[in-house]
Amino acid sequence: MDYCPGGDLGKLLARRKALPEDEARMYISELILAFEALHKNMIVFRDLKPDNVVLDQDGHARLTDFGLSKQGVYNNTTESFCGSVAYLAPEVLNKEGHSRTVDWYHVGVLVYELIVGIPPYYNTKKEVLYENIKK
Repeated sequence: MDYCPGGDLGKLLARRKALPEDEARMYISELILAFEALHKNMIVFRDLKPDNVVLDQDGHARLTDFGLSKQGVYNNTTESFCGSVAYLAPEVLNKEGHSRTVDWYHVGVLVYELIVGIPPYYNTKKEVLYENIKK
C-alpha cells in the first residue's frame, strides 16, 4: 500500500471536531467510487468508520483495513455479526443477514459524523446505542 501521510479521518475529526460540507462531500465521493468498485467485484467492506479511511499525500481518501471484508456477496446475504459498534446497521443488529447495502448504510453514518462530529444515534451505553440504531 502506498504511504498515506495525511493520517486518517478519525484523527482529522479529533483535531477539527467536524468538517465543512464541501470537504466531507469530497471524501464521501471518493469512498462511493471505492465502494462501487468493490461491489462490482462482489466484495462487501463492512467496516467503514473514520479510522479506516486514510488520506494520501494529495489529501485523497483511501480505504484501509479489509479484515472484515467478504467476497462473493452482492444481492445474497451473509449472517456475520461484525463491524464497529457505533456503525452497526439495523439488519446486522437484528441478525437478519446483510449484503452490500450495509456499506451504503455506513456511508450515511460517516456523512453524518463528518459534518456533525459524532455518529448518529450515539450513546455511551452500548445497549442504548443499539436501541437507538434499531429505531
